[in-house]
Amino acid sequence: MLLKNGNIEAIQMKSLLRINRAISRVRDLYSLVTLLASETSKVLDVERSTVFLYSRKTDELWSYVAEGESEEIRFSASQGIAGSVFRNEKTLILRDVSENERFNRTIDRTTGFITRNMITAPIINPSGVCIGVFQVINKKKGNFTDKDAEFLEIVSSETAVTIENVRLLESRKRMFESLIKALTVSIEARDPLTAGHSFDVTFLAGKIAEYMNIDADTREAIYYAALLHDYGKIAVPDSILKKPGNISEDEMSILKKHVQHTKIILSSIEFEGKLEQVPLFAAHHHERIDGKGYPDGLIGPEISIGGKIIAVADVFEALTAKRHYRDPYSLKKTLNLIISGIGTQFDKDAVLALRNYFLDIGKLKPEEVPLD
Repeated sequence: MLLKNGNIEAIQMKSLLRINRAISRVRDLYSLVTLLASETSKVLDVERSTVFLYSRKTDELWSYVAEGESEEIRFSASQGIAGSVFRNEKTLILRDVSENERFNRTIDRTTGFITRNMITAPIINPSGVCIGVFQVINKKKGNFTDKDAEFLEIVSSETAVTIENVRLLESRKRMFESLIKALTVSIEARDPLTAGHSFDVTFLAGKIAEYMNIDADTREAIYYAALLHDYGKIAVPDSILKKPGNISEDEMSILKKHVQHTKIILSSIEFEGKLEQVPLFAAHHHERIDGKGYPDGLIGPEISIGGKIIAVADVFEALTAKRHYRDPYSLKKTLNLIISGIGTQFDKDAVLALRNYFLDIGKLKPEEVPLD
């Protein structure tokens, strides 16, 4: 849509193509708007660009991106040129700001910048609501033209769509995460004694993944898998889940099936893209490196990296927490037990990552958790 305007010059067309390519790759709103401001400054050959967004709460415009300024600029949405354009929703070209009584000189006095000329365009979202203004300041050569204003209006329109889309994505992610956490809380509520287990496992799994230099996308999948790794316990009777003493072989057989229930339930959730591995990661957290785990008896290379990491975090948390049938183990005892399981029950890199984390935060000394 943006590229069909016949009045756009070649350099502007290339800039819009760069912007469109970046938007297809990047989902961080600040980075995208910063790119829009930077490209606009280059194309229009100006000293700086600023994107002001509207705060309904305070009825102010504030600088979401302000080239050349490290401090936030904030003022009444009815003040100055920006406020006038925001209220009237019409682009304004000022070839000499000194001739316009609406120009607010307070910002120049505060920042030390000298404004000579500018174009200010409203940022109007797809719903027709003005959400801010896009301002370019001080043309380096010559003066602003109507074509410059036309280009700024196109970029302002793209800025509005970008902000709207990213906000929708962020809202969708917040809703998704709140749903996942609600599911986690629902299973944790089954047994007050073990409440918090999944959240603690998630924290530890995150630290292990961080110390293993796991990429960000995989870490996110591990995060959600760790939160939901025990969700299948919803199908385990309370008489087994909360039993204070040892459980029988038949009861253990039923308990072990929680992993299969977890996989079935999580597979019914439409995890997209980088999160597609969530059900697999969760389903592998009771597999062992030596193939003696469950439910599938996988051996080392067959176990997902998420499963290996969550397995270490899960056992560590379980041993260091109070259970119906025993008191918690000490940090030192627990980590030494896990170290002794390297190569049989646990992945070496995941265990070393957990050990290094506790060494770094000063909870243990190297001689307390030797590797040999």
